[in-house]
Amino acid sequence: MAKGLNRFPKSTRLHLRKEINDLFTSGKTIHAAPLRAVYKFFPPPGSPVQVVMAVPKRNLKHAVDRNRVKRQLREAFRLNNHLLTDHLLKTEKRVQLMILYNGKASPDYAIIETKIILILQRLLKLTDELDPL
Repeated sequence: MAKGLNRFPKSTRLHLRKEINDLFTSGKTIHAAPLRAVYKFFPPPGSPVQVVMAVPKRNLKHAVDRNRVKRQLREAFRLNNHLLTDHLLKTEKRVQLMILYNGKASPDYAIIETKIILILQRLLKLTDELDPL
């Protein structure tokens, strides 16, 4: 893998409240327990993948645990997002994605990574099924 491909720059982070609310209201979901992904496809101008990670306070009470899970989610996504990004660049599509952790306990990194890969593979399949935008 070439140097610089495993990055998580600000352009790939979804941070605007309006866009996140729009994603929640009109996005579709993918479940891979203990994760849930809400996604929405768009036409090409912009970064091919924009993502936000969330861990509800209802499930993990301590901020230390929530922050740890968010770090693990970001790292698993950062290492494996090339699966989806390369395909989206070829097909000239882009996606906004929110990954939610719904578990009640802090998981192992291996579980998170396998579930992130599963979600990215499902999104890859969905991009193939889409009509041209």
